Amino acid sequence: MEKIILNAITAAKKDLENVLSNEYKELYKNINNEALQTIFSTLHSQIIPCFRAMNERLPATETSNRHYWAQSSRQLLQAINISKRLEKQLKETNLSFEIESYYQQLFDNCLKFLESSGGSEIPIGMQKIMLYYEISIFNPKNNIEISTNPTISANLKLIGEGSYAQVFKYKDKFYNKYFTLKRAKKNLDTKELERFKREFDTMQSFNNPYMLEAYSFNPQRNEYIMEYADFTLKSYIDEHNNNLNIQIRKNIGLQIIKAFKYVFDKDILHRDISPNNILLKKYDNDLLVVKISDFGLVKTPNSELTSENTEIKGSFNDYSDLSRVGFENYDKHHEIFALTRILFFVVIGKTNNGRIKCPFFDKGTSGNIEERYKTLDELEKAFSSYCSQYDKQN
Repeated sequence: MEKIILNAITAAKKDLENVLSNEYKELYKNINNEALQTIFSTLHSQIIPCFRAMNERLPATETSNRHYWAQSSRQLLQAINISKRLEKQLKETNLSFEIESYYQQLFDNCLKFLESSGGSEIPIGMQKIMLYYEISIFNPKNNIEISTNPTISANLKLIGEGSYAQVFKYKDKFYNKYFTLKRAKKNLDTKELERFKREFDTMQSFNNPYMLEAYSFNPQRNEYIMEYADFTLKSYIDEHNNNLNIQIRKNIGLQIIKAFKYVFDKDILHRDISPNNILLKKYDNDLLVVKISDFGLVKTPNSELTSENTEIKGSFNDYSDLSRVGFENYDKHHEIFALTRILFFVVIGKTNNGRIKCPFFDKGTSGNIEERYKTLDELEKAFSSYCSQYDKQN
């Protein structure tokens, strides 16, 4: 197969060796063979001047001069024959291509009247030709055209709003599925917009099933598209709290822990863990998958956006200790504090323990940092034990 490809390309290149041109090579950068890129560019550069010259005789009528010059006839005939021969030779290879439909029809019509000597007579009725200066004539079969700047033409439904951004849901007609669009508010300053972009960059860097996927960022509108999830953890628990068994709750909790093990391995701190920032995506057979979102307050190594005297944010955070050390000094034990509260919420359906005596909750949120869970493995083990005890007692 490789010899067939090499021979076909070599033959075409030899036929065109005196006129090789890169004039239209930019149109063929998606071709996975540089020699073939040059051949297509050369054929393109031979074909367009011929059709431009032919347009001087078009439209062809009974009274018009329909003579097409000999040199142009020979040049166009050669280019068409090489194009069709190459298309046939590469048909069953990984470099198979097709001639664009309008030009394919044009080539077939031209082959009916083009002569190799003495010029050609253009048939009556032939109309002016559209010249492709910015459109490729030769297109690979094994590809798909993807717009680099897609225009969203869909109804946006507001599904969430915070201090910095609005979140919309929309249905993409091409993919026939829902996506989420997050749009920064117009009153944000430069630093806040930088943080918004960093949130996107952080999310896009992830490759984990428990992280909400971020797809594309529009810098002109300060918005980005991301995966759609069906519920927030809060909305799901609030709606189903009376019907959820401990196994479902435990499964959700263990997924949350696995998600943050991945985050910790990246040396990242979320800093805004809450039931509204943990999402759930529902699949067939009632399968629920946790999706972590909202990394707007993320703390990454050597971040220049983590300033001193920053206002404490995050509804599940350890305000007592953070008020003392400062939000800029947020650390893993603060993340574990928030995660303990989240896991307690998953099991009980309440955001605080009230009068409920719960050693699991008390240890994870202890005012004495040294008494808290030191690692996520320790937290995971304690959570599993707590679920077992809860199941026995209820």
